[in-house]
Amino acid sequence: MSSAAKLAMHASRYTFLTLAVTTVVWGRGSAVFVGRSLLSHDVGNETATGMLVTYWGQNSAAPKYQEPSLDQVCAQYNITAIAFLAEFGQSMSLLPNIAGHNISEVGPAITACQSYGAKILLSMGGQGGDSCGYGFSSGEDAVETALNIWELFLGGYPTKSTATRPFGNATLDGIDLDIECAANGTHPMYYTAFVQQLRSLMQNGSSSSASLDTEYAAVETTLGTANYLITAAPQCVFPDTYLGPQLAGLALTDAALQFDYLWPQFYNNHICQYNEADKGAGFQQSFQNWSAWANATAPALEVLVGLPASPSAATTGYIADSDEVKQINMIRRSNATNFDGVMLWSAAWEFENEQMNQSYIPSVLKSLTDHSGADAQTIARSTTFVVMASALLCCLL
Repeated sequence: MSSAAKLAMHASRYTFLTLAVTTVVWGRGSAVFVGRSLLSHDVGNETATGMLVTYWGQNSAAPKYQEPSLDQVCAQYNITAIAFLAEFGQSMSLLPNIAGHNISEVGPAITACQSYGAKILLSMGGQGGDSCGYGFSSGEDAVETALNIWELFLGGYPTKSTATRPFGNATLDGIDLDIECAANGTHPMYYTAFVQQLRSLMQNGSSSSASLDTEYAAVETTLGTANYLITAAPQCVFPDTYLGPQLAGLALTDAALQFDYLWPQFYNNHICQYNEADKGAGFQQSFQNWSAWANATAPALEVLVGLPASPSAATTGYIADSDEVKQINMIRRSNATNFDGVMLWSAAWEFENEQMNQSYIPSVLKSLTDHSGADAQTIARSTTFVVMASALLCCLL
């Protein structure tokens, strides 16, 4: 994303949307969507001190609770990453694994989300376990995969007769890297070539001279003008094993300037996640490590805190509401000028919270807002009243 685009995004953080976005009213056991109103944290715009980000697609709380559709989720977040493209590199087909969601419905949902002002990314990777399905075997493999990603998900179009865009005409806003393993025969150093090639395509477009297939005539082809994002979700241990930095050849070591946002995962890592025993000292130090490195290496790079949205979302690392507010406020009061919000894993787990009337989002918003002492739900109710009143006035006029 260009510096001008980032400045515009930051300038918008104080602006309330005048158009409505989907508001979700959760009932036990089911979700009921009842009209449209303004969310308290400005969908598509940043809150007073940062953004709210999530991952969607893994349906992690099923079968007890089925994850809502993408367009029902994204209105609550500034950025939603579709999880995951769990197989790529080494000539693998590029088909996202979205855990039972109907892939034919995702393209229209992406377009709807973008109409709200939300940004939608594709997250590559995910937890690999014993059978990792991704990675690059060479620089050439990485470059070829970047071109395929560009053509199938971003501003390009398929140049191979056998290729189709999984989400149709919908154009994603960028790519996220959640690299947690390496398939046999691959090496993490090749993510540098992937990121560099992808950024080049985002800025300049494909060099292919193939004519645009009429099936994808609606795909954006004005190249170099879209504000595409490249983000990453490293483990909170600094440096990350697969992305770096400070490890020779890795993407955050050699291509840090190509990234827009990082949201390290402060969970399932005892060394750097929140721990009541030390009152969060290790958590705070780990965030400062990432923040200080980013300030020194890539000043435009912004850092968010990645947290589990519920106790079920991670083995360890969940922070109770009141402690979360305290810890984020400590970061805000520090010299971490590049702090830019919270990432929650994941939309499915937050949905589970909602079903039990235990939403985590209000406490996160409270920790990010400048309205000291104000309850996020009170702000939401007040804002909704203003919007409804405005709408009624418009009708009367």
